[in-house]
Amino acid sequence: MNEKLIVVVGAAGKLGQLIVRALASKPDVRVRALVREPRKPEVASLAGPKVELAAFDAVAASEAERALAVRGAFAVVSALQGGPDIIIDAQLALLRAAKAAGARRFIPSDYSYDFFALPAGVNLNSDWRRTLGEQARREVTASFEVVHVLQGIFADKDVLGFLGAFDPDKGVARYWGDGMTPIDWTTWEDTARFTAAAALDERAVPEKLFVSGDRMDLLTMARTWEAARGRKVTLERLGSLEDLEAETKRRLAAEPQNMFAWLPLMYAHAVFGGRALLGPTQNARYPDIQAEAVKDAIGRGAI
Repeated sequence: MNEKLIVVVGAAGKLGQLIVRALASKPDVRVRALVREPRKPEVASLAGPKVELAAFDAVAASEAERALAVRGAFAVVSALQGGPDIIIDAQLALLRAAKAAGARRFIPSDYSYDFFALPAGVNLNSDWRRTLGEQARREVTASFEVVHVLQGIFADKDVLGFLGAFDPDKGVARYWGDGMTPIDWTTWEDTARFTAAAALDERAVPEKLFVSGDRMDLLTMARTWEAARGRKVTLERLGSLEDLEAETKRRLAAEPQNMFAWLPLMYAHAVFGGRALLGPTQNARYPDIQAEAVKDAIGRGAI
């Protein structure tokens, strides 16, 4: 079997590093990890016999630099984060460079609920990703795919903290609506494993690759956490979904430049609104990945 080169852009972040390591664990695979500052100690540690680090700025890169960065790639995987200049413009330029280089597929940095099913305006970040997806679809050919890895939310206490949904230190779960809306959950590690598997797949991969570790509403998660930890969880209802929408608009109008004032509420609206649930999951495509359930993620302290 010929060795495959997978290029990972934005490899310095948490998910990027996990994707690099998941790829490097496979036989006959080389990884080119593109990062802004390859000499940073936490980034330099990624380098190894199967992983080469290369300096790359996705926004400032020239067409020639992009072409060089993705040369020889079987697939290009993005773990970039940022505003529309990165999510739309930089990723679209990288996608086109990958296509021109003869890559089999491009995987953008979605790793989210199904934002394609979410109405415009609920979450600006999701709107950018949907815009990229719509533009990327025009680049697809019989020999070049764009694959959106969609796994729900990360089963992680920091992500739940960002959403304002759960504080394990205080034992408080907060929710909008009735707290019984199903939520798709997948760990960071499993997301990286599924992404690596999709990048390496010789078969055609669906445009939307739905993968998940679990589906569980927040109230059930709180009860599961109580049973696993032997601690009581206090439930706090923050208001209706209409209240959430109104509060999001208020914060956005008051502090438009401070995304941390309103972006968590936009994500919470998508999560608790239930309109962005995944379609039928396709975990079975990769049977060697046994995705971790919420109770197991709780058991090892991820939540």
